[in-house]
Formats: sequence, C-alpha cells, structure tokens
Amino acid sequence: MIRLTLVIPFLLALVVFSASNQDPLDMWLLTYSWKSSAGVLALIVAAVAFVMGAFCLWAAELVQRRRARKAEQRVRELETQLAQAQAAVATRVGAPAQAVPVSGTVVPPPAEDSL
Repeated sequence: MIRLTLVIPFLLALVVFSASNQDPLDMWLLTYSWKSSAGVLALIVAAVAFVMGAFCLWAAELVQRRRARKAEQRVRELETQLAQAQAAVATRVGAPAQAVPVSGTVVPPPAEDSL
C-alpha cells in the first residue's frame, strides 16, 4: 500500500510533464543527435528505469528462491534421518515403531488398561 502512495503521484507527475512538454527539442548523446520532446524522453527514461529495477528485483528473488529450495531439501533430509533414528531406537528397545508427526508435537502412546 505504501508503494502505491509513492508510485501513483510520481506517475501522475510524469504524465502531466510529458503532456505539457510536446515541443520537439534537439537531443544529443556523445556523437548521436535526434529531435524529440522532453516528455517522450522522460517517459523513455522512466520505462528503462522500471525495467532495470524489475531485473534487479528478479535477480535478488532468484537468489532467495535458490536458498529456500536448498533449505527445504535439507529439512526433508533431516526428517528422513530422524525417522530412521526413531525406527532404530524403537527396534533396539523392542517396542513397535511408532510414527511420530514431523510437526514437532509428539503423540503419546495409547495407555494400557491394567485390570
């Protein structure tokens, strides 16, 4: 929501600027020259800046997604190791192996009725 409050006034100002500056001007960059209005130039600069910002955001997100995938894979490996260790302990003790939920909550075994 904060982004919209910042972006919308900027875009409105950019549109008003480009609408009010329609007179063609001589533009040049190093040895290249052309005629264009200042408003069109402002729109082109804003579009290029938007694309560059989107690319930077995409690159940063790509790194975060890779880290998240590696972390999820490590969690799966650790869950498998935990299940194997619990099965090994259960077979050493002689009790039947019980599936323990991975969510972290341990379900107690059913109570035996002593008559």
